Amino acid sequence: MSGEKKMRNETAAGKKKRKNLYQIFNRDRHTRTMGVILLLTLGILLWQEISWLIPEQVTVSYAGMDGKTKTVTALTRQTTVGAVLKEAKIGASEIDTVHPCREYPVSDKMKITVEECIHTQMEIHGKMKDFTLKSGTVRENLKLNDIRYDKDDRISPELDSPVRADTKITVDEVHRKVTEGTKKVKSGDKVVLDPGLSSGMVQETGGRDGEGLYTYTTTYINGKKSGTRTKLKKWITKPEDHTLRCGTSETGEKGEVKVKSTFTANTTAYYAGTNAHGSTGQRVHYGTCAVDPSVIPYGTRLYIEGYGIAVANDCGGAVQGHIVDLYMRSTAECIRWGRQNRKAYVLAE
Repeated sequence: MSGEKKMRNETAAGKKKRKNLYQIFNRDRHTRTMGVILLLTLGILLWQEISWLIPEQVTVSYAGMDGKTKTVTALTRQTTVGAVLKEAKIGASEIDTVHPCREYPVSDKMKITVEECIHTQMEIHGKMKDFTLKSGTVRENLKLNDIRYDKDDRISPELDSPVRADTKITVDEVHRKVTEGTKKVKSGDKVVLDPGLSSGMVQETGGRDGEGLYTYTTTYINGKKSGTRTKLKKWITKPEDHTLRCGTSETGEKGEVKVKSTFTANTTAYYAGTNAHGSTGQRVHYGTCAVDPSVIPYGTRLYIEGYGIAVANDCGGAVQGHIVDLYMRSTAECIRWGRQNRKAYVLAE
């Protein structure tokens, strides 16, 4: 019995000894871990201290609104771009654009760019709004200020124009509304000189009104109606012009002409030979006439029913007011013509 008891005591003593060794081992492992962490922390602190002692070289470029650029290269122990700018005293303000950003960490041979910005106001969509202006183009400044626009909007100056400190940018929002509708169209009046008709003969053809389908484009600028543009899309019934064909067989003129006005001319006739000249110094012939230049200026082209084209290039003592003295080819023609009231058309030049 005493032998067995002794063996049990020895076994219990062995277990206790192993337990003490395990505790010692665990305690040493925690100690080693804490030691490693402490060494790493000391290493980081030491590295930061050494890094602070060794300055970094940085280059700062400052682009002003006046178009001039100032560049400074210096050694610094600052850790962020923002701190470097304050240290450099280059004139950068809080609203200036900085690249890299102010919070960016400093590294050796870093290049920092600063663009000067100013606070102002611009007219955007019809209202004055706060605006940050910097050097560059109008396009870049609109993007900087988050101003949206489309191809129809009116922007001044043009998007690729350079910006200065005194540049005034305006953005007008343009909106167009398109509708369609029909419209009656009255027939026009057309006068055609026709050498195929005898001089002085007038033929008239009646016109016809028409109807067309039109597109109406209404433009709104900054929400306000600016105007409406009308464009013919197609004819439903095409109008036919009222046409007056005026014969010019004696003088040969042809083509469509515009009539400025009409009046009743008290016409007479005269003949002064085949090589006579009028008061303007020009030769007189069939197709010219004498007028009162204070009423009908020299050079005026008339069409006289029953006669034809008559260009005013002469005058006469008895020719006053609306008297028109027509040049004939003979004295006999003058006698046959006599004095007649005729409709006269004043033709546009």
